[in-house]
Amino acid sequence: MTSEDGSGRRAPPDAATLRAGLADALARVPHAERDVPPGGRVGAILVLMVDGDDGPEVVLTRRRLDMRSHPGQISFPGGRVDDGDDDVVAAALREAWEETALDADSVTVLGRGRTFYLPPSRFWVSPVVAWWDDPHDLVANPAEVDEVLRVPLVQLLDRARWRAVPLSAGGATWAWQLDDDLLWGATAIVLALLLGEALPGWHGGTDPTDLPGDRHVRPWEDAPSWTPRTRLPHLPGRDVEHVPAVGRRGLSKLLTALGADGVRGVVDRAADHVTGVVLHLLDDPAGSAVTVLVGPAGTGRIGLGVARRLLDAHVDVTVRLAAARDDVDLPRELVVAPPAPGARADLDRRSAYVELEVPEMDRPAGDLVVDALLGPGADPPLRDGPASLAAWAARHDLPVVAVALPSGVSADTGLTGPSLHADVTVALGLPTLGLLAPIVAPYAGEVVVADVGIPHEAWEPVGVMPPADLFADGPLVRLDRGEVSSDAGTPDQGPAA
Repeated sequence: MTSEDGSGRRAPPDAATLRAGLADALARVPHAERDVPPGGRVGAILVLMVDGDDGPEVVLTRRRLDMRSHPGQISFPGGRVDDGDDDVVAAALREAWEETALDADSVTVLGRGRTFYLPPSRFWVSPVVAWWDDPHDLVANPAEVDEVLRVPLVQLLDRARWRAVPLSAGGATWAWQLDDDLLWGATAIVLALLLGEALPGWHGGTDPTDLPGDRHVRPWEDAPSWTPRTRLPHLPGRDVEHVPAVGRRGLSKLLTALGADGVRGVVDRAADHVTGVVLHLLDDPAGSAVTVLVGPAGTGRIGLGVARRLLDAHVDVTVRLAAARDDVDLPRELVVAPPAPGARADLDRRSAYVELEVPEMDRPAGDLVVDALLGPGADPPLRDGPASLAAWAARHDLPVVAVALPSGVSADTGLTGPSLHADVTVALGLPTLGLLAPIVAPYAGEVVVADVGIPHEAWEPVGVMPPADLFADGPLVRLDRGEVSSDAGTPDQGPAA
């Protein structure tokens, strides 16, 4: 346990006590929570502790500002597990050598922490905790790292440095102000978890949401921007500033005015265009496999139409249902039943651990996933069957094509809890307001707008008028957004006050 010193700070334990506490806590982590999914993109990070002048310290790095992933953030050394690595531990030590010139023989590995999922990077990250027995000079690799830092544990226990990062579905995660740097995101989540396991009661019962308003921060708003990768360069582009967006209520009004026949036409055209995008992304459609995630409502109808069209193109198709439907006119052996009622899919970013029970089937995940789970009419956050299938998708390092918007994104407000991460999003008629929210950009990927046969005059009662020439150059238009928010931090970042 820690104790209060005269300044009101909690004094950290000595190095021997902390080392023993970490080793004991890591030994209690269930093996199932350390495992990484065999089809996922796996990263290893090294949580390196050392006995410093002011007590125990943790070794961190500041990433370069021009990095595409988490630019400028305070991070642990780490990176992707390569085929040449014996295991996650070997990968963490190799990455630490490459980033900081850490000698692996100078450390003792204490154990592995809980594996967690980090969208939109789509990495399953496995923390390796080690003690630095024989400290030596570290050298920042200029290709990735601006500076190597040694942060005293006493700073993490200093209440004056505590900050809260709001979550979009409620609550907040821990962050720390370290002089000119803010420690937040996945790095802060891992440190908070380790502190909680090795030093129970380190926060004195305080929750991040208990901090006063001036301690709540929104660091992603100032994160460096980047230009999204263009996957469909053959499509005509249109500046996003010249394409209006529509909200959930407006879409509902529009669909009501179109009537049943009009909606059927929209569904058919949408399925045609989504299928076209999928076929373009597949290197060899006849030799490829695609999984279509089908939700319970209208977007699921589009997903079923995509599945039928892909079968006609000789693609190996698997349909995974989020809920029972009576309109699935596909061969039974291609359809995976929905998750059982009560199936778990814990996507709480405050615990940073994904727990799920979803139906499996002796069929490959494939080469690409179509996200037709939730559309603009849904009310996120993800729950029940869609949450389970979103967690299933997280286990596979595959490109995703989203119908209308990535599941978990609100048509009006953007992120509302965990979301699927799409490489291409096919908006129907017009993009939704939430799809264009700045922080949604890493989750939406490249956004294309499809002509789904909505008459131009049908938009007038909605109060949104698309440009008359929006589809003059073809039925699919790529939205050019220039630089957008990077994938810094964790996904459940809170809405603006």
